[in-house]
Amino acid sequence: MKFFVSLLLILLVYSGAAAQDLVLWQDSKTEKYGFSDQEGNIVIAPQFDLLKPVQNGMWVTKVGKKYGLLNKKGQEVIAPKYDSVQIVANSCVIVGLEKKLGVVNAKGKEVIAPAFTAVQILQNNVIKVNNGTKLGCYALDGKQILAPEFDDISFVEGSRIQARKGSTTTTHTIPK
Repeated sequence: MKFFVSLLLILLVYSGAAAQDLVLWQDSKTEKYGFSDQEGNIVIAPQFDLLKPVQNGMWVTKVGKKYGLLNKKGQEVIAPKYDSVQIVANSCVIVGLEKKLGVVNAKGKEVIAPAFTAVQILQNNVIKVNNGTKLGCYALDGKQILAPEFDDISFVEGSRIQARKGSTTTTHTIPK
């Protein structure tokens, strides 16, 4: 009997989760995109010029010329206010605004404001930034590890960074 009740409970949970899957659809009159549930009921009204699926069930949104991000439940993670969005490792998003790049975390918080010409999410959860002439590093929470004043930055074994400024190379430990 316990087995039957457990099986029934698992089936109910699974069917409830499956019923919440979103279906992309486009309004033929406005040509805007939105979501419905499996039964065709509108879940998110058509308001987007583009909805593009990306990794982990996330969706890139576009309204006018601005991009944002929805999670797999259709909840707004990033409002459509950026010129570009790029999903990268560790659920971080590189965002672009007025030809500058920054980073937004998985919760939609801007951890590094768009102020850099290049941004890379690297190993050991480090964000490498370039301000056009110099390199620096940040942690995923936005705390600065190295100010952007170095000519070269590379990783050494474990959790260490080598940074070169002119002819001087120093080694730094990545904080935990």
